[in-house]
Amino acid sequence: MDEMEHSASSMWTEVVEALVPHHSLNKLEISGYKGSRLPHLMSSPFNFIKEIHLDWLSELSSLPVMGKLPFLEILSIWIVDELKFVGRDFLGIESSFDVVVVAFPKLEKLEFWYCSKWEEWEDITEEEEESAAISIMPCLTKLIYHLCESLKKLPHRLLRKVSSSLQLDTSGSTELVKTYGEDKEGSVWRSISQHNPQLKLR
Repeated sequence: MDEMEHSASSMWTEVVEALVPHHSLNKLEISGYKGSRLPHLMSSPFNFIKEIHLDWLSELSSLPVMGKLPFLEILSIWIVDELKFVGRDFLGIESSFDVVVVAFPKLEKLEFWYCSKWEEWEDITEEEEESAAISIMPCLTKLIYHLCESLKKLPHRLLRKVSSSLQLDTSGSTELVKTYGEDKEGSVWRSISQHNPQLKLR
């Protein structure tokens, strides 16, 4: 990113940070945003947002901590051109397991569309998977990866931890279809489904 592009990105970020939405806002859509990071309200546990739609974010390369949003039910992410990596910090899991941690406690639907450069979703650790103090997306029923053409592997430990009623849709994501869609009886799929036998793949 050259100096002019950096300045423009900073301006976008400053503008969106200056917005002060009503405290009871429950639906948020950000479209055509050219900042390199999303506003802090996207990570704040002190809001009532139930539905977030992000689309056409041309400069965003990573997602913020969003797992602490207490009322979020739908998260839709479309056409984030520079997104290549989704880290564990997206879930908002703390390093200490002394208290019960619930990542995305109300999330029912999570969808990614046309994130063509996305290559990796970092998995949780074995310790986090086995910890009874950590719950991940307990209400999730639909997870969609549509036309995310570079993503080759799903976060297996994370998927073994989520709701048993989850349905996966990997249609149009060619690398994921190669890994999971052609043989649902293969060892890769069994590594997930043996821990979550009700998991359905479309």
